[in-house]
Amino acid sequence: MTLDLDDLTAGWDCPPGELRARALVGREGQDLLQLRVDLGVMQMFIDGRPDGERYHGLPTARAYIEHELRLRTQHLTPGDWQELERELLQTNYRRMALATVADNALQANDEDGARRYIRHALRDVDECLANLHLLETQRAAKDGSASLAPALLFDRARLGVQLHIMEGHAEDAIERAEAGAAELDQLLSTLGYDEEQRDEDAGLRYLRQTGQQLRREYGVAQTLHERLAKAIEDEDFEAAAKLRDELARREQDQPPPGG
Repeated sequence: MTLDLDDLTAGWDCPPGELRARALVGREGQDLLQLRVDLGVMQMFIDGRPDGERYHGLPTARAYIEHELRLRTQHLTPGDWQELERELLQTNYRRMALATVADNALQANDEDGARRYIRHALRDVDECLANLHLLETQRAAKDGSASLAPALLFDRARLGVQLHIMEGHAEDAIERAEAGAAELDQLLSTLGYDEEQRDEDAGLRYLRQTGQQLRREYGVAQTLHERLAKAIEDEDFEAAAKLRDELARREQDQPPPGG
């Protein structure tokens, strides 16, 4: 038996600036992810904490800290906040790995797999944002972690658009792209970016262009929500009622987010 990691990474190169990831099943049948890094491989569990551990008996460090804050105990220590920071960074690595394996699945024409990994990646985006919010609320976020927020908002919108398109919901994809652009624009403004800097932001440009491109590609001048808002503004309540019914039918036809 050799402990040389070169045996594990042989044939699995990772050019600088790129990500390589793969999904696999562990020896005990658990779903795992491997993320290729410069000097080796990072392995993570797909569900729960990336390291597969619990924290003080609870599923995550955030769950423990929120529990202690609700009880207003004096038990929290700097180590708990450091653990939350570590959990945030690990979950962000997993988010990137999941997005990568989703792209790999799409290239292999495995749409079911791609949808599954995208949903997991979206879950991790929300986990990262919640962890980051808690850290910032307690002024415990380091500069490197705080700078994750724009990337997380961008990826949430991008992956959401991708999932809606795969599921045949073009209007939802348009609205996700445009809402994501508005959310990212607001965040960048809050972070001190002026209008020119925001217009030059690659993520913001991508989301704005994606919304416009999807409107052209699918021939959508106005989405159902936009038509409903216009009917309400014009006090055309009969049309508004019909549009609400149409929206309700469409939402019933959609699978649940985790389906």
